[in-house]
Amino acid sequence: MVQTVVAQQADISRQSVSNHLAVLRDRGFVKEPNTEIELTAGGLLLLDVIESCLQTVSVEELSFLTRSDHPIGVLRALEGQPYRLSELESAVSSSPSRPTIGRIIKTFTEYGWSQDNGGKQQITPAGTRALNAYIDLATAVEQLIEKAPWLQRLPKEDATFPIPELADAELIISTPTRPSSVLWTALKLYDRQTSRFRGFCSIFNPVLFHAYRGLLELGIECEAILDLPTYVEAAENPQTQYVVHGSTYSNYQPLVLDRAHTLGIGIYDTRKVAIGAYNESGSGKHIAMIVTSNERLVKWGINLYESYRAQARSASELEPKRV
Repeated sequence: MVQTVVAQQADISRQSVSNHLAVLRDRGFVKEPNTEIELTAGGLLLLDVIESCLQTVSVEELSFLTRSDHPIGVLRALEGQPYRLSELESAVSSSPSRPTIGRIIKTFTEYGWSQDNGGKQQITPAGTRALNAYIDLATAVEQLIEKAPWLQRLPKEDATFPIPELADAELIISTPTRPSSVLWTALKLYDRQTSRFRGFCSIFNPVLFHAYRGLLELGIECEAILDLPTYVEAAENPQTQYVVHGSTYSNYQPLVLDRAHTLGIGIYDTRKVAIGAYNESGSGKHIAMIVTSNERLVKWGINLYESYRAQARSASELEPKRV
């Protein structure tokens, strides 16, 4: 059993491993294909942000800060101004008792996070660094949990974006009860004011193809990368063959990634990106997508597209074939 192996390596009980895995699975940080347990893109990013935090605070210090709401509440209060111990009881939003505050301040002193200054506790530079490291970690974890449906599906090698910027991204999810949510969002993103559109498509969807054909009809510069199965289906369907033939429109360049993929990218000039990903979920394939105009995420989306473009070939080099 995988859980037994993890328990032996982590030197904790099998029940504890089971409990921890249940939480990690619920938050989208791990998944269990077949009998194995593996990290999702969100799980890998979680490890990165934890390791980054641990460069400033120790495991013991981080454990203390996360044990309850009181320690971080006291540290936040001290960041604003020095307080007497008697004043902290009402200054902290979590309302710790006076004995609890006393124990927290004692620990802060041991860690070098606060010091007495004329009868008042004052935060130290080390305390400020610890607070900032914790806030960065908490902000990142909040976004990783919020965007978990997308991160569960995103290829792990593509999770190279700045995590805090995810707060500026809208999440759209297709579910068994709302299977067309992502498709309708993609259709609504259709914008005649776009001067250049680039896309990476790994799902055959004639409705979407025909909607975006309007950009081609308007003479807007367009380029699309199709994964191999999508290319084959589009080439074999008389109604969608224009998607794979660059000769149909002089303003259109079709490219092909010579393998199957699970990613979708839409780039609207350099002002907005939509990044979708899918995998098996429930009884069928459902998609999660983020849409954002955040400058750093747009840059990431464009770089991601270019990385696949470098691997793709012109559709004219391929003959339609079954996969």
